Amino acid sequence: MDFGRALSELSVADVRSISMDLVDACTTAADDIAGTRPILVIEQTLRRTHRLHDAASAALATATAVQDVAQRARISLPDDDVTRVARAAAQLARGLVAGDGPGVDDALRCLSKGWHRVACLASLAAA
Repeated sequence: MDFGRALSELSVADVRSISMDLVDACTTAADDIAGTRPILVIEQTLRRTHRLHDAASAALATATAVQDVAQRARISLPDDDVTRVARAAAQLARGLVAGDGPGVDDALRCLSKGWHRVACLASLAAA
């Protein structure tokens, strides 16, 4: 998965920048509420296509990749920025596993806001 590889190549400065981008992408209560629908679309698609296990594995791998970046830099966990990026990465990974079901592309576009610094997501985040 290109996303997992890209995450493992991040620096701590990248993680901190992505964290700030994620905060900036969700500044109002309306933004927060709007972020719920994509998650539900992805979860429904994963259930319908029997990919929940695959999605859980991908989510764990991506979250772990972000945590590994922090550990290599000797950042004590938990760390707010690392946690924010790891959780967001896990949600995106679930969406990527969901594939091309109805509404998944729109859900991924919504969840990818703030991820423009990661090359493999830049076009998705810009859409």
